[in-house]
Amino acid sequence: MTHALHRLLILFLLAGCQFAGAEPALDAPPSPAPPPAHAAPSPDAMRQVLQAAPPRGLLYQISKHGKTAYLFGTLHVGKPGFFPLDMTTTQALARSSELAVELDATQTDAMLAALQRYAVLPKPQTLEALLPPALGKRLRTQLGVLGIPWASIQNRKPWMAALSLTMGAYQQSGYGVEYASDLYLTALARGLDKPITELEGIDYQFQLFDSLPPGDQLVFLEETLRYLEQGNMPADIQSIVEAWLDGDAEALHRLMRKSLRDSPQTGRWMKQKLFTERNLRMAKTIDHKLASGHTPFVAVGTLHLVGKDGLPALFKKGGYRVVNLYP
Repeated sequence: MTHALHRLLILFLLAGCQFAGAEPALDAPPSPAPPPAHAAPSPDAMRQVLQAAPPRGLLYQISKHGKTAYLFGTLHVGKPGFFPLDMTTTQALARSSELAVELDATQTDAMLAALQRYAVLPKPQTLEALLPPALGKRLRTQLGVLGIPWASIQNRKPWMAALSLTMGAYQQSGYGVEYASDLYLTALARGLDKPITELEGIDYQFQLFDSLPPGDQLVFLEETLRYLEQGNMPADIQSIVEAWLDGDAEALHRLMRKSLRDSPQTGRWMKQKLFTERNLRMAKTIDHKLASGHTPFVAVGTLHLVGKDGLPALFKKGGYRVVNLYP
């Protein structure tokens, strides 16, 4: 895998799969970041706050045969200043029958069970024993830079160790999974008494990476270390976050296309497994919800909403009217 692929990995972690919120520690996932919990503001004051909030991410309305759904592009990390989300997003959720997310990261038992099932090495194996000595030394160094204890990663499979490093890097850059927009929306939906439904679930997402052969997992870890050693990750993370804050679908799509061009072999695998196949699967689930009379507010990683294989494009091909609410 190349440097460009790891730009794509950051895109995936920040806007692709939500399970990354469980790392870097194999303990309880973070609680959702609720709307600010000061003294309850008056309706007029809250309205002013929401009206003043800038649009974040991407938001589309899709409709067909009198049925409507909303597609919101989330960021799986964030900062307190990213909230509250604006009036348009809040009203769309309020009008919806449910919040549909990739997975409900607040379901602690399911998250921990999946971590044990897919991300942990069978005893008595250890990560150190699987690694060539030089790779183990490099791993120790980067863990030290990120403040991640060596012992905490010894029972991880190589693919999860790689994701742990990447998660640690953007947490070091100041972005926390506790401020993911998915979690904010989950808390808001519960406040509005909206059901929370899953489009995929934690098992499905963990299986994507656990399906990598052992040799490819080691390559994945080595290239993650190389990318960290080059020092380019903070700038790449910042570019992606800024594109999300600006609601710039074209910028996000350009970043994705460039990464795929620069790594044609592994990039094709990432695009096919992590985006194209998942988008088709999610589109079918959403279409079924609409056919069943639901009006879902769908919150998924932003990159699922860009490009010809993105959800808006798929629904347009399927005869839906697609309106960009943040043109």
